Amino acid sequence: MIATGVRTGSGIGDNGTRRPRVSPDGIEAVTSNGFEAFLSEVLPLFGLWPSAYLRRGIRRRIVRRMESRGIHEFPRYRDMVRRDPEERGALRALLVVTVSRFFRNASVYRTLSCEVLPRLAAKGRHAAIWSAGCASGEEPYSIRIAWEELPGKKPHLRLLATDIDAASLARAAEGRYRESSLREVPNAIRRRYFEREGDSYRVREEVRRSVSFRKMDLLLEGSPGRFGMILCRNAAFTYFGPEQRLRVAAMFGTSLEEGGYLVLGRTETLPEGTAGLFEPAFPGGKIYRFREGSDSAAP
Repeated sequence: MIATGVRTGSGIGDNGTRRPRVSPDGIEAVTSNGFEAFLSEVLPLFGLWPSAYLRRGIRRRIVRRMESRGIHEFPRYRDMVRRDPEERGALRALLVVTVSRFFRNASVYRTLSCEVLPRLAAKGRHAAIWSAGCASGEEPYSIRIAWEELPGKKPHLRLLATDIDAASLARAAEGRYRESSLREVPNAIRRRYFEREGDSYRVREEVRRSVSFRKMDLLLEGSPGRFGMILCRNAAFTYFGPEQRLRVAAMFGTSLEEGGYLVLGRTETLPEGTAGLFEPAFPGGKIYRFREGSDSAAP
């Protein structure tokens, strides 16, 4: 059974049956293979890639949900998820990874600030950027701040930020963050674009208003427009399965202007079959350019 504080070990219950072992943190001692089997059977329902979820934090989230439903074995919970659409929705929400911070991976932002954003601004017309999988908003706000810090006159920037998790989007729209989320923000930038509120910081109102947040499932919805740059870091190309990654890459192709940029996470790569759509622009930052004249139909 799952019970917080129960000792590790096994024994004989009052009715003479053997009690299942539990781990020190209260998780039933289903072997790691048992959890992996659960992931491999359930995550494809969402188009997700099981190997991306072998993290202790995800397991704890799932076990807490199981406890709340009175279920103590992964196979039983698997069966519930398969037959209950509401439970599938609850599990999908648990699988959203929302860890982020402002200007995460500083070298990427240096490339964006010195190379990519100036090129978008130099076009001298309306610019558009999409943060796909924006979590709690640190990424789109970082992009907005970097845009404002560009020297000289800049065109209007339309900045769309989307995520599948409504709770994360609500936090993003509120724009309030712990100091730990700002540890890579220079003090001068912090003073210009944030306000101290107790033990947290809030993005200034004019910056919050400049970002449009929207709920979106990348696997179910089509292109939301045309953009000069799309950022999809540590999301689709980490957690989606191979077929789903291809589908999303093709959708990004339909969403990018010719010569537009696609930014991935530093450990991510584009799926095979997309060489006709994208070419490396700044490989060190995992920044690709949409090939001019390419066919953006699904590979």
